[in-house]
Amino acid sequence: MDDSEKEKKEILIKDKNENNIKEKSELQNEPKSYMNCHCCQISIGLILTYTYIFISIFLNLNNRIIYHKYNFRFNFTLLFIQQLFSLITFFILSFKSKTFKDKTGEISFKDFLKFKYYYLSFCIIFLCNMLSSFYGNQLVINVSMYVTLRKLVLVMIFFLDFFVFKKSIKLLTIFSVFLISIGTTLVSMDDFTSDYLGYIVVIINNTLTIIYVKFGENFKKKTGVTNLKLLVYNSYLSQPILIAAIFIRGEYKKVFLYFNNENIIDKNYYYGFLFYLFISCSLCIILNSSFLLSNEKNSSLFTQLLSNSKDILFAFLSYFILKNNKLTIRIIIGLIISTTGALLISMKSLSENLKFEKMEEEEEDKELEDKEQV
Repeated sequence: MDDSEKEKKEILIKDKNENNIKEKSELQNEPKSYMNCHCCQISIGLILTYTYIFISIFLNLNNRIIYHKYNFRFNFTLLFIQQLFSLITFFILSFKSKTFKDKTGEISFKDFLKFKYYYLSFCIIFLCNMLSSFYGNQLVINVSMYVTLRKLVLVMIFFLDFFVFKKSIKLLTIFSVFLISIGTTLVSMDDFTSDYLGYIVVIINNTLTIIYVKFGENFKKKTGVTNLKLLVYNSYLSQPILIAAIFIRGEYKKVFLYFNNENIIDKNYYYGFLFYLFISCSLCIILNSSFLLSNEKNSSLFTQLLSNSKDILFAFLSYFILKNNKLTIRIIIGLIISTTGALLISMKSLSENLKFEKMEEEEEDKELEDKEQV
């Protein structure tokens, strides 16, 4: 090969590398998109984060009703039903919704092969995270204790970002994490029940959650593909895995016996269960979509900080709806302190993700009209 040809090849490789670096930097510095409201503009990323927060509250409550009131603890079956519901919903949206098609792009076997290892890895992480969440929610009966253990996700992500990834974190964020940690400690001191196996499962769930959120945070930056496509392929990939697990564990026999329990004469029991199951499946789609899309636009630490503002509401709702959660002074104080930390970062996020340009322009136009009249 001639020297001139070598030089041309080197230049082509260099240009290609520079273009790849440029594309990745553009993805990482993607500008915020806003939704126009009557008086202001709100960041789409913030809307997605708060959607995830509120849906998470109701999904947790709904699932605890399924576990503890209806005693349905067949985790592989529940996850299979949720993913089947997601698959059907995504399939319908791919034909009916142009916005959905534009967002996900091509869904095909050929397209799947481009990033097959990412999709397969995500499916395994997703299933393990969800199953450990189900088990932890069932094994830790006391809601306040469960909330306390789940708050550790925030602290774990903070240490990972600050000490491992060496990210620059603002003082207000560090102070918010400190308040949340203090509040968490107060709650756990007052009600340290003996659900030790549940504690271990929830800590495993926390670790898997961190892997899950970091995957969602970096997927689009590395591939340029939206996280919504991850969910669509995940709904396909998870079906055979969950069906195999249901038959290997013999869970299908237990489910059959559950629905043929002669001790339960009242058929309204089953109608109530099916209602909560439908709500669980519907909320699950919104939760996963809003969370992964939020992680595209915000950091995982930011999402977790805001999500902690839901915990005091979750604990109070659990007390009145589930009737199995103890509320003591120390638990209430701990929840208030930790939620104060979350509210501080929430207020800061609102100030950074709200724009009043439209309103200011209208006021300027009015002033000009007044001057002209004068």
